[in-house]
Amino acid sequence: MLSNEHMDTLIARDIEGTISGAEKQELTGWLREDPSNQAYYDALKDTWHLAADAWNEMPEPDTAANWERFSQKIETAAPAQLKVAHRGRSKWLAAAGVAAIIATGITIFFNRSDKNVTLAATTEKQLFTLPDGSKVYLNRHSTLQYNERFAQNNRDITLQGEAFFDVAPNETHPFIVHAGASQTEVLGTSFGIKAYGEEPVRLNVVTGKVAFSNANRKSDALVLTAGHAATVQADNAPKAETATDPNFTSWKDDRLVFQHVPLSATFEAMEDYFGITIKVDDPSLADLDYMGTFDQPDVDSMFKVIAASTNVKIVEESKGVYSVRK
Repeated sequence: MLSNEHMDTLIARDIEGTISGAEKQELTGWLREDPSNQAYYDALKDTWHLAADAWNEMPEPDTAANWERFSQKIETAAPAQLKVAHRGRSKWLAAAGVAAIIATGITIFFNRSDKNVTLAATTEKQLFTLPDGSKVYLNRHSTLQYNERFAQNNRDITLQGEAFFDVAPNETHPFIVHAGASQTEVLGTSFGIKAYGEEPVRLNVVTGKVAFSNANRKSDALVLTAGHAATVQADNAPKAETATDPNFTSWKDDRLVFQHVPLSATFEAMEDYFGITIKVDDPSLADLDYMGTFDQPDVDSMFKVIAASTNVKIVEESKGVYSVRK
């Protein structure tokens, strides 16, 4: 598995146009591995271009001195304390924000235009409070965008990636999330949405009630209440799930739960949570029944418990790649 720092370096070189042929091939392979990788790349590229626009309008800076001052501020300020960088008012913050993303992977606020605000979680999940008081837990490699007049005349949000919303009640302005092929409308509730690339958009309602529809076919909206889930794809009406996934928000809760599920499903949840690859050499092992609960999961500890309870061997072939055998 490639390190975040290494991929950030390749992304920066690609955007600058200084990437080598071998590095370009490596980056292309990484982008194809996971839709979230492409979303992460796109978010950094948008921010980079914003900073470039601001940089071109400034006189030649003392780069070393500016970066030193900015680095000192970053080390002492929590992500939630960083403010929105408005174009035309604080151009250095826009450029320095890009440097912070590339260098440290922290989450920042930045403007994509004069009218929109974008929140981006790079290598770590992050909690945000929106202008209306709603809470958003944004998973890594995810972005969220809303109009600067959010909560004044609308509560529309566009999501790329994965997030959990705890929506503040407001009967005047419904809270609307646009994610991939879906649209989710609520007044006040909590729910999770996963929308990566071309994959089906998945919704899981925790409290309250939501209207879940195809963005282009709102008349087919599916009303879902707490404890229910659904998926939707382009040009199709949403479909209710027969059973909810107890690990849908494991990334937020730091908890994995397995209640008599096949070992293959256990490994799929672990792959998603830890960002690893697990290969089952013997197909007969995939159907083994497994149950267990892990708080603050650790990959090595989980493998030890699973191996002991199912009598399988789990070997790390290379960093982040594991093999399961008898």
